[in-house]
Amino acid sequence: MTDTNDSGQRKGEFGIITKLLGGFCHNCGICPYADKRPNSAFGKLMRWHRTWCPGQAAHTKIYGEKPLSR
Repeated sequence: MTDTNDSGQRKGEFGIITKLLGGFCHNCGICPYADKRPNSAFGKLMRWHRTWCPGQAAHTKIYGEKPLSR
């Protein structure tokens, strides 16, 4: 059995940029910080930023949807 993500693509089949951005997003502490303060200006800014963030898009492509941190 192969290791696949939600879209059915194997995790090893991504380009280097996608891997770098996804890895950075996976280890970044900014989103968890914003998730703990969702009604703050920073929390609202990050919620908007995630809709077009290339790191978030790469993370979703590799690992699947990222749950909100608690």
